[in-house]
Amino acid sequence: NSFILHGEEKLPNDVRWVRQSAEYSTLCEQLFRQTTMVVLRTVKAEKSSGNLAVVVDLDETVLNNSLYQVERWKAGLSFTQDSWSDWVKREEAKLVSGAKDFLIAVRKKGVRVIFLSNRMNSNLKPTQGNLEALGVLDPSDLFLLRENKSDTKEIRRKEVLEGKGRMKGIGPLKVIGYVGDQMGDFPNDRMADFGKINFLLPNPMYGKW
Repeated sequence: NSFILHGEEKLPNDVRWVRQSAEYSTLCEQLFRQTTMVVLRTVKAEKSSGNLAVVVDLDETVLNNSLYQVERWKAGLSFTQDSWSDWVKREEAKLVSGAKDFLIAVRKKGVRVIFLSNRMNSNLKPTQGNLEALGVLDPSDLFLLRENKSDTKEIRRKEVLEGKGRMKGIGPLKVIGYVGDQMGDFPNDRMADFGKINFLLPNPMYGKW
């Protein structure tokens, strides 16, 4: 049966595309290669690289959570915050193709990696554990996860640029790349910024559309 692959019955097209298609993994690899080239070019053009950073989303950007989607679909259930939190604590997400090489390359050039995600800050330890198990956690990485409902990504992005709030001890950083899978991962939706400072990964499984 052509619909059975890796022991999975025919999944919904969106989840199946992420888990089984060469197109999805190739697109992610291609995007991360492009992002790496542009970011490293920017580093070279900057006179001081001491305060440069990339702001990177986690879910469906670095961490592939498609197994969570499979399990919810098989159980006939949709997303809930509690089930998501249980999934995060299992530390079983896989890597999005290309993410590891990108993170290694930018860190090598002294660019600070800031993981800015709507994962709850109460799940910081299992999140770091998952990243460590996948070989993509570095002691220099910063985490700005969500403290509560009103703690928007916009607020946290502002803290990065101004060196205030949770970033007070670090000081202001110049962000030379934003990487994510939803439009909300970026400070603006200007088309001219995509491919230059905003880098968007495909995610057909969920989003505000």
